[in-house]
Amino acid sequence: MPKKALIFDFDLTLADSSQGIFQCINFAMNKMGYREFDYSTIKKLIGYSLPETFKLLTGNNNFEEAEKFKVFFTEHADRVMNDNTFLFIEVYNIIPELKKEGLLLGIVSTKYRYRIVGVLERENLLKYFDCIVGGEDVKQHKPSAEGLLLAVQQLNLNIDEVIYIGDTLIDAETAKAANIDFIGVLSGETSESDFKEHYLNPVIQNLSYLSQLLQINS
Repeated sequence: MPKKALIFDFDLTLADSSQGIFQCINFAMNKMGYREFDYSTIKKLIGYSLPETFKLLTGNNNFEEAEKFKVFFTEHADRVMNDNTFLFIEVYNIIPELKKEGLLLGIVSTKYRYRIVGVLERENLLKYFDCIVGGEDVKQHKPSAEGLLLAVQQLNLNIDEVIYIGDTLIDAETAKAANIDFIGVLSGETSESDFKEHYLNPVIQNLSYLSQLLQINS
């Protein structure tokens, strides 16, 4: 069945928010009496939910502590996140191009929807997206299929009419859980060999290669 929609992850797929995430994680760690973590360590965890990030960094699996971390992270993110989030340069061309081809466009992310909306509004790209599902819209975060299936429902499509695009193995697992086709993009920390070791899906260097892969304007 022909594809009618592309759904994107946000962090390190459409945008680089790593500096904001780095600042917010270490703000929360300081508030809770933990040591700070270096940028490279934190960047590798982008895409995980906040409770899972806390667990992976500290080894602490306590629910209440993870919720404290989430509160402190969000407190600082409200001050600094959007000012430290920048869309990848190729996004400014490829998103209007895809929309011109008649594709529906969506976003499914663990990031709060209002932050994503704020960045897209700032960059005058919000009008191109037909649905946005953020972390506050679901009970279970990726790799649960909940958010992705919700987006498909909002677009009023079938799962075989949609492709999900993301930069992590978590995104690939999410697509697999939803039984939706996936394209990996190398704009994050996951290598092409990592993608291909786990999933036999197309992998592109960045989003500008979507036109060629989808045979748009060819």
